[in-house]
Amino acid sequence: MPPYAQTGIAYPGPSAPPGGPDSRPKILAIIALVASILGLLVAFIPFFGWLSAPILFAALVMAIIALAVKSQGGAGLSIAAIIVSVMGGITAIVVTIVATVFTTISTIETIEDGVTDPFGPGGGDRVASAEPVEVVETAFGQDTLDPEVWWYVVILDNPNPDAVFEFGEITTEAIDASGTILDSSADYITMLPGQVAVSGSFYEVGPNDIAALEVIGPDPADAVAEPSNGAGTLSVGEVTATGDDYVTEVSGTLTGRFPVDQEFVGVTVVARDPGGAIIGGTSTYVERLPADGGSARFEAVFFTPLPADTVYEAYPFL
Repeated sequence: MPPYAQTGIAYPGPSAPPGGPDSRPKILAIIALVASILGLLVAFIPFFGWLSAPILFAALVMAIIALAVKSQGGAGLSIAAIIVSVMGGITAIVVTIVATVFTTISTIETIEDGVTDPFGPGGGDRVASAEPVEVVETAFGQDTLDPEVWWYVVILDNPNPDAVFEFGEITTEAIDASGTILDSSADYITMLPGQVAVSGSFYEVGPNDIAALEVIGPDPADAVAEPSNGAGTLSVGEVTATGDDYVTEVSGTLTGRFPVDQEFVGVTVVARDPGGAIIGGTSTYVERLPADGGSARFEAVFFTPLPADTVYEAYPFL
């Protein structure tokens, strides 16, 4: 027998891997990963991506804790949760931006589809020359509820009998006594021949006082010709007013003579005291005005009680 067989020395088998399995709890890492995946799925829902924010934030916090605390296991799961949480946040931002852009484009297209051509067939060509729009009257005053808000009314006249300003820009500037522009407002309307009125409010005047209004009408070069049979006309029947201690409602009937139906036809109602001074203005619209002499009722609201002897004028516009 070989000498080494009598030594009695036992030789170990193959060595076990160092460390052994991680017995630390992984539940926090698992919850973080599940929450991050849920948040990522919610982030893909347009306009509801903000709901993913608290879910993703909680998942991120739990994953960081599970990764940083030595008593917690599942490091790989925690790292995956962190990555998915970050991806979810980016996804929510991108989806929200894309959805907003597409919604804005769709809204613009819907508005454009809803705006009818007042001319019908023919017309709409640039005129060789046109007279500028004339400012007939302006008025302004402080809001009765908030003295830092000022209302304004501007009455204008298109003196061109055969020319129209399509979606003409009317800029009204609030000027103080030194000539400084305190605030400005823009209105866009189609001006048929004759008078029209716009009204609105200035919100950036602050504690300053308005001394005058500066009105800039549309460029005469933007005037277009009416068709040979005219662009159409708008007229308003008798207006009536009712009110209480809080508001004054003014209603009337709007009639249009156009070759096609008109949509979103506006009406500016101007309020005057018995002496003729303008004491306020407001605007409203009718959703559809039928063609060929069709009529529609309108109602405008002044958010303040006006005296019983107030005189009202209605100026329709496209």
